[in-house]
Amino acid sequence: MLAEYVGLRLGAGIVSLLPEWAAWHFGKALGWLIHIIDGRHRLVASGNLAAAFPEKTPGEIKELVRKVFEHIGLVVVESLRIGKMLEKGIENFVEKPDMSEVHKIIGEGKGMIVATAHIGNWEVAGHATSVMITPLSSVARPMDNPLVEEYVDRMRRMSGQAIIGKRGAVRDMVRVLRSGGAVVILMDQDARKHGIFADFFGRPASTWPSAAALSLKLGCPIAFGFVRRIGRFRYKLVFDEMFLPEPTGDREADVQALTQRITSRLEERIRECPEQWFWVHRRWKTQPAEPAEDQAP
Repeated sequence: MLAEYVGLRLGAGIVSLLPEWAAWHFGKALGWLIHIIDGRHRLVASGNLAAAFPEKTPGEIKELVRKVFEHIGLVVVESLRIGKMLEKGIENFVEKPDMSEVHKIIGEGKGMIVATAHIGNWEVAGHATSVMITPLSSVARPMDNPLVEEYVDRMRRMSGQAIIGKRGAVRDMVRVLRSGGAVVILMDQDARKHGIFADFFGRPASTWPSAAALSLKLGCPIAFGFVRRIGRFRYKLVFDEMFLPEPTGDREADVQALTQRITSRLEERIRECPEQWFWVHRRWKTQPAEPAEDQAP
């Protein structure tokens, strides 16, 4: 554990000292190295991409897999340079769109749910949104190494973010939303038996229903937001139109429909920059149980 922590701190220190161009190329080289040595995740990414884009040739899938790993290497380096970005002013690195609708909701004291995913750089997204729009409360799973957890948690809080642990998260999210705050929920991880199934790239994917359930329960709007890389340490903050809760009286159907709307929007955004999503995750691992065959008496 100590060696992992020391390696992280050493890497962060080196990356922060490099000029932008050198750090950029270091990130791409890191991604290339991971691509070469991590055969298991390379196969997962290849299988996911081939299923999601059946029209692409094997050669195109192979090239896209390489770009996905290059993106992962850049995410690592970019995230380790967050302190330098904040020091220089993160608004100098991130383009901000028209946020009038979001500011209106914040001004009215309404709680807001930000549905997001591992697309673009999610660490930059949290800091940019907290500094440029409103402080966020983000749900995060504790890391296995407590030393690394403490360091990463401290980095995430540098811009005013609050971190909500997974244990007891619903209670804390409700508290933040009722006080008019903004809560971030990741929507692209396999929810296993805890999820509901939404169509994602033509296949059912077990998806966390918490964003939709909280929206319908509290009347909070949902914005799908993320940060997309558009150049060397340059990004664009994307906030899509609000998803407003429209309860019909059938809670289960309403949660399902709203979860599907968010998932479909995520798919649209991934298709715009497929190399910037985390294809190495086994997103479709959990599948609906097949109905049992009728047994003869």
